Amino acid sequence: MGRLFWKIFFGFWLTLLITGSTVGSLVWHHAKEHIAHLEILVDHPMADQNLNKVAQILSKRGLDGLDQFMTKREMRRKHPLPMFIVNEQGEDFLGRPVPKMLLDKVYQSLDEPEHTAIKQVVTPEGEKLLVFIPRRDHPVMQRGRLFPSDLPVLPLFVLLLGSLLFSAGLAFYLTRPLQHLRDATQRFAEGDLDSRVMNKMAGRRDEIVDLAADFDQMAEQVQRLIAGQQRLLNDVSHELRSPLARLQLAVELGRQQPEQSEAMMMRVEKESQRLDTLVGELLTLSRLEAAVEHDEQDYFDVTGLVSLICSDAAFEGNELGKSVTFEAGPEYLLKGSIELLRRAIENIIRNAVFYTADNSQVSVTLLQSASALILTVSDEGQGVKEAELSQLFLPFVRMGHEQNSDIPGYGLGLAIAARAISLHKGTIQATNRKEGGLCITVTLPLV
Repeated sequence: MGRLFWKIFFGFWLTLLITGSTVGSLVWHHAKEHIAHLEILVDHPMADQNLNKVAQILSKRGLDGLDQFMTKREMRRKHPLPMFIVNEQGEDFLGRPVPKMLLDKVYQSLDEPEHTAIKQVVTPEGEKLLVFIPRRDHPVMQRGRLFPSDLPVLPLFVLLLGSLLFSAGLAFYLTRPLQHLRDATQRFAEGDLDSRVMNKMAGRRDEIVDLAADFDQMAEQVQRLIAGQQRLLNDVSHELRSPLARLQLAVELGRQQPEQSEAMMMRVEKESQRLDTLVGELLTLSRLEAAVEHDEQDYFDVTGLVSLICSDAAFEGNELGKSVTFEAGPEYLLKGSIELLRRAIENIIRNAVFYTADNSQVSVTLLQSASALILTVSDEGQGVKEAELSQLFLPFVRMGHEQNSDIPGYGLGLAIAARAISLHKGTIQATNRKEGGLCITVTLPLV
């Protein structure tokens, strides 16, 4: 068990013990004082018999006769009744101290005719005495003892045991999930990215479970990000390796075949342009991930922006009989980075134009809902497998790679579009159309 367990355990245990002992002692003391005050004198037949004997001896033979009687009584019984014989000055015949509370109760009881626990005696010498027997367990008879004889041992033991078990259980209940969380954090820090803690919460529902859920969510997000970064690094390495290999080959061929130097220089220039394009897209994606290009914001008309992009895309696709339809509606003002959204929408529409079938069209619509603008781009291509829809917006994913090996670009267009739309608090989603083809829906919140 950790230090927190013992702190909670001893803290709760001592608190329960002190509180329970204090309250219990006060209640018990008050009750005992109250009850004992009411029943301070012994009043039963055996006591009456002893009182009558002592009263007869005192009235006939005086204190000398009482000495002989008390000596015989103590020889026969190990624990004689604590009988008091008090004179008018409040002094006991046997020299014992008489508590004031006891004398007050005795004098008060003299006015009660029905009380038979007190005898008033006049000795032959004329001395007036009071004879009575107090309760043996009364607090005034136990002064000087460390503990009273009727201490409630069983209730105190139950209190001690109950507080011990309760404190231990509560400390274990509070610290056990924290220990699981600590172990999972250590495993995660050591590289075990699959480490999770919610499966060890055993159906708990409290703030600690919320913390465990947040940890699992954080761990899953970190694991996904690290996996994405590793995959991105592998993809970048693969994409860079091909043009670099072609560059090296072109340089080597140019050396070996000087007559082909012009052609090889053209190949070097082409591969250099590809590398420049790839590096530029990677820098754009990196800036979007870090939100560097999202600082400048302004109001602009989304309708006009989409209309201009559709015109450019229709011009590029006209050679293959591909058309782009867009019915411009009212102006929709949006606040954000016009350059980022232009790049994102252009990547989506040009991607649709590339994948739509020849002599078909790409349909673009822009509608306004209660709180957002909804842009849909639908093509008439072959669509995407349902299992691959969620991967369309990852870097270096090329749709239709199995159908066409001459796909231009590096699979970064939709990834850049997704990041740009996310920076504008929007969403992007891809679905297959029933009629065939792919439909990409972009939702952008209004100002």
